[in-house]
Amino acid sequence: MKLILAPMATLTHQALRKTVANFGGVDEYYTEMINASSLLHGGQFEKYYILNDVEPEKTVWQLTGDEAKPLSEAAAVVKGCGGIGIDINMGCAAPAIYKYGAGISWMLKPISETSNMLKSVKNAIGEKRLSVKIRLGDEDFTMEKLFAFADMLVGEGVSQIVLHPRTKKEKYTRPPKYNLLNEFCQYVKENHAGVSVIGNGGVRDVASYNKLLSVAPTLDGIMIGRAAVEKPWIFAELKKSGKSFEGTGEELETEIDLYQVAEGFLEDLCQFQPKEFYPTRAKRFFEYFIDNFFFGHSLKAKIQNTDEKSEQLQLLKEYLERNPQERYKKVRL
Repeated sequence: MKLILAPMATLTHQALRKTVANFGGVDEYYTEMINASSLLHGGQFEKYYILNDVEPEKTVWQLTGDEAKPLSEAAAVVKGCGGIGIDINMGCAAPAIYKYGAGISWMLKPISETSNMLKSVKNAIGEKRLSVKIRLGDEDFTMEKLFAFADMLVGEGVSQIVLHPRTKKEKYTRPPKYNLLNEFCQYVKENHAGVSVIGNGGVRDVASYNKLLSVAPTLDGIMIGRAAVEKPWIFAELKKSGKSFEGTGEELETEIDLYQVAEGFLEDLCQFQPKEFYPTRAKRFFEYFIDNFFFGHSLKAKIQNTDEKSEQLQLLKEYLERNPQERYKKVRL
């Protein structure tokens, strides 16, 4: 069972990958979306998207774009940066992405257009693995359409499919449809030997991990996104909890210093990202990380109102001085 860090815009850059690696790492690190056209045009910030110093052999480069030519040309560039392979984002449902013709738009375009795009990308990367991240589709999706789409993906050389079992319009407040994920996984297993299916969505802890696997037990892996920002140690916790994900009762509790985790992340953020990126990426991190704290709502609001690292850390320090019992989190690792 593979454990995979999900691709998240402004989050799964090298600083977060290093934070996760500090707790034992994962089997695969998906990068944040890399805009194919921007990469090819050589903008001043594009070099930061292809940093690869944290367990480089486990990196999966996720590309986004609205046309086949820049996607295939960008794939040829990033394949030279090492890693496992290239992933094409076909699941992002943010309006700014799909209205541009990228993300989930590739599931909604004429299937021949999407097929030709994948063919060109696969030709560009050769033996490197080609994967895709998808959703169920639009609101009028059917499982028959999804199965046919999977047949096309595999026919064009895709060997790993990550399915987020929500439709284009369904938000994270709606529970993912694990029963449909299981149905999809069973179809792929029965018809396409050797193709991996990864489940994504709703896993926040050992209990929810166990729940997903009870519904879809034949998955090849689980991808975790937002919960990995809140709890970068979640993968280590899951690894130690045993194959049944119920735990053996023999694990020792480890105390994690939450202030130290935040401080280390911000230091790495300053090292591995341009200063222009700091405000957005720091605030995105704290948007989830602060959920570790019982009274974190007001703290989160204060941190979102400052762009300065020193002020953010001071706010966190003051909160923990008022609530010292929250600084250390006990986790079975």
